[in-house]
Amino acid sequence: MAQSSKPDNLLFTKASIAKYLKKANKDPMTAILKSYEVSGYNYLVPYHLSLQCKVDSANNALYFARKTMLTTFSSFVGDVKDNETSYINSRHWETDIREDSNYTALDAIVEIISIARTHQVIMINESHIDPRGRLFLSNLLPKLKAEGFTYLFMEGLREDDINERGFPLQTSGFYTSEPMFGDLIRKAIQLGFKLIPYDCYKAPCNTVPEREQHQAKIIYETLQQDPDAKAIVFAGHGHINKDPEKNWMAHRFKILSGIDPFCINQSINSEAPQLFHHLRKHIDKPVIYKNLKTNDYRELSKVNMVDATIVFPDTKWIDNKYATWLLHSGTKSYTINLSGAHYKGTLLSILKCNEFDQFGILAVPVLNMILQQTTRQNISLDPGSYYLRVTDLYGKELYKEKITL
Repeated sequence: MAQSSKPDNLLFTKASIAKYLKKANKDPMTAILKSYEVSGYNYLVPYHLSLQCKVDSANNALYFARKTMLTTFSSFVGDVKDNETSYINSRHWETDIREDSNYTALDAIVEIISIARTHQVIMINESHIDPRGRLFLSNLLPKLKAEGFTYLFMEGLREDDINERGFPLQTSGFYTSEPMFGDLIRKAIQLGFKLIPYDCYKAPCNTVPEREQHQAKIIYETLQQDPDAKAIVFAGHGHINKDPEKNWMAHRFKILSGIDPFCINQSINSEAPQLFHHLRKHIDKPVIYKNLKTNDYRELSKVNMVDATIVFPDTKWIDNKYATWLLHSGTKSYTINLSGAHYKGTLLSILKCNEFDQFGILAVPVLNMILQQTTRQNISLDPGSYYLRVTDLYGKELYKEKITL
C-alpha cells in the first residue's frame, strides 16, 4: 500500500523556516530546539536549521551551541556520517592512543556480564550524539536481566508513566526521541526492567553540584526501598566520574550508599577526531582492554575516573552514507525501494503501527534515514508491523506504507 495523504502533523512553510533561521543565527540552541516542538516534532526542521545556521566562529558560545544542535539532530535523523565528520568534542583531547601489550582486547559484552556477577550497580555512560551507546546497551540488557538486574535508571527519561505504556513518546524526554534511544526503552520494558527517571525534571536543579546530588539521591533512595536489587544506571558523559575531587554523581552515590558502582565509559568513541584510531583497526566488535595478570582495565580517558572503557570498531558505511549498525539492528530483513526526485533530502521514518495509530506525531520512530533521489537499501528490524512514512521539510507526507515482518 502506497499513498500520499494529508499529514497529521503541523505544516511549516518557507516563511516559517526563514523566521526560525533568522532566530537561529542569533541564538542557535533556543531557536532550533523550539522549532522541533513547534513544527510538530518534524526531525527535518531542526536538522535543516542546524545545517544552514550561520554564526560567528569567534563567538565560542554560539559556535558550540550551533555545533551541539547539528550533531544532535544529525543523530536524530540517522545522518551519523555527517555527524561524525562535524563532531568536535571540546571535553576530550585523546588522540593517537596506541596499542599496549600489557592489555588484551576482550569482548565487551562477555566481560561486562562477568563484572556484573560481582557488582550490584553498573553505571554506563554515553555521548548524547552517538546512538551506538544506546544500541550497545540494548544488546547487553537481556544478559544483564539474566544476571538479576531489574532496575534501569535513565538520565534522558523525563516521565513516570513509561513503564505502564511500554514505549516512549516525543514528550518522554529529549534524547529519548532519537530512534535508538526509543528502541532501548521499548526493549528494556519488554524484558521486565523497571525504568526510573532520575534527573532534575520535576524541579529544576540550579547548579551542577545540585544536579549531581539529586541524581545520586534518587538512585540511592530507590535502592534503599529494594536493598537487594541490582541496577543499571545509564548516564551522559561525566556523571559516572568517580573522582572525589570532581564529586560527580557516581562518587556522590558511592558516599551515600556505600556501594561502589562499576563505571563503564563509552562516551569518547567518536571517529571524527580519530580517537582510538590505532586500537579500532585491530577489532571487529566492541571491546574492553584488560591486563590479564593484574585484572586491571585500561581506562583510556584523561577526563573521567572510571573503571573501564569500551572501544568500538570502525563503522562500516553503506554506499558511503549509512552506518551498518544503524540500519541492521534487527533480525528481520526488508528492502526499501523508493525512487523519485521529490524524495531527495526527505525523511523516511519507520514507526510501530500501534504506537502511531494511538499517538500520531507523538510516536517515536524505530529508524530514521535521509533519502536519496533513489534509495534501494536493505535494512533489518525486529518482528512486527510498521509504517514507512516519508515526510518533507514542511511536514508534508509524501508516502506511507504498512509492512509486517
